[in-house]
Amino acid sequence: MKKSVTITARITPALNKKLIACAKAARRSKSQVIEYVLEDNIDYETAVVEAVLEGIRSAEEEGTIPHDQAMRQMRSFIAKKKREKRKAA
Repeated sequence: MKKSVTITARITPALNKKLIACAKAARRSKSQVIEYVLEDNIDYETAVVEAVLEGIRSAEEEGTIPHDQAMRQMRSFIAKKKREKRKAA
């Protein structure tokens, strides 16, 4: 048997009901279901956090533009693409 550690987590009653139902349907213990869910999702969640932190670092190093300016640039780009599409048709 694999060596394991015990963790404690607080969850809502609604989530606990879902967990119980899932465990019953899978004929597993709640602990087994939690371990499976964590194992299956931890790499994805870690990648998301790392991407967000990289974005923050990049913004701090390279600077950002104000929201209004970004929206103007996006609207201008979209309008240009629409004009090009109409000319091509």
